[in-house]
Amino acid sequence: MIFLKIFYALLFIAGWISLIKFRRNVKSWTWNFMWAEKYLWSGWTYLIMILVGLFMIFVGVLYPFWGLDLLFWTGSSGTVLK
Repeated sequence: MIFLKIFYALLFIAGWISLIKFRRNVKSWTWNFMWAEKYLWSGWTYLIMILVGLFMIFVGVLYPFWGLDLLFWTGSSGTVLK
């Protein structure tokens, strides 16, 4: 089970690292994020991609070590454990 979680986490992290690395190509496919360009400044589409990528890499690091299970796992009574 742990090896499968590590494998999924590595795939997840590699995908988001590739998004950060090839963000120019991704922007040419998706165009500008108009809300980022309107409410923030020009060029913030790249920064939003980087920030989302870094956050998702952090989530990918937490996943194999049960970091997300502690946040989202519900007990037998249906309540979220704290």
